Amino acid sequence: MLHKFTIQTSKRDEMLDVTSRIREVVLHEGIQDGMVVVYCPHTTAGITINENAGGV
Repeated sequence: MLHKFTIQTSKRDEMLDVTSRIREVVLHEGIQDGMVVVYCPHTTAGITINENAGGV
């Protein structure tokens, strides 16, 4: 399954937390086990993981 969403930024350098949007997809799909792959095709954007930052 593939889910796609677009994120708009308002500054040149900005970090946005997408955890809740990804969590919504997982819950909506009823996924119990597996792996989520987050991909950003834009050349000037990136994805970072901050482990245990949100107390999930």
